[in-house]
Amino acid sequence: MSQFPDEQVLQDQLAALATTHPSFPYPWNDLESFLHEAQMDALPLVGYGSLINQASAGRTINTDESAKRQAVAAYGAIRVFNYRMPERFLHERYGSTEENKVAALNCEATGNASDAFNGILSHVARQHLPALREREKHYSLKPCLYTPWDAPSDSAEVAYFFELLPNAAIPDHPYDPTVLPHSDYTDICRTGAAAISPDFLNFFDHTTLLADKQTTLASYLGLPNAQ
Repeated sequence: MSQFPDEQVLQDQLAALATTHPSFPYPWNDLESFLHEAQMDALPLVGYGSLINQASAGRTINTDESAKRQAVAAYGAIRVFNYRMPERFLHERYGSTEENKVAALNCEATGNASDAFNGILSHVARQHLPALREREKHYSLKPCLYTPWDAPSDSAEVAYFFELLPNAAIPDHPYDPTVLPHSDYTDICRTGAAAISPDFLNFFDHTTLLADKQTTLASYLGLPNAQ
């Protein structure tokens, strides 16, 4: 992405989000009524991990033309490998795994316009929300701003992303600042990003952090230091 929107304009818009677009703690009890009152037929959702991969996303949500999948840059959060996948899920989905390499992605809201991540914007129809709830257990929905990946100077719009809070009471798979990225899950995310463009994958690798919030995925994988 060659340029970013005006940071001060984004910062002002992010500050106003809380008054116009509520957050929805899991299981998003008021989401359908909010969409109805806002006269929205679908939830605008920025998928930042495995949902970038169209084949993976298609297991639970609509990925056809009606979903209007679009590559975007989103602002106001950081993307971090600090979600410990539940053991049952690991065995069912991936089989065996390397010790401590059990982390999937999380996004943490910061409210800072300088914090950016890329992803795929989908419009999740109301009838697909139950399946999305089942897939994304314990994640809250938080508002963010986004611009099209190929037109970052366009006016920012509002969408939602998933956030797992550090103090979430999840006995079987808590937030964990020590875990490392799960290798197969990481490959799914990166394959999805590469399908968009080399620049999209490069930005993904260099804006994704490990659980220490210091090490980038690019550094962890030994990739060239470029963005």
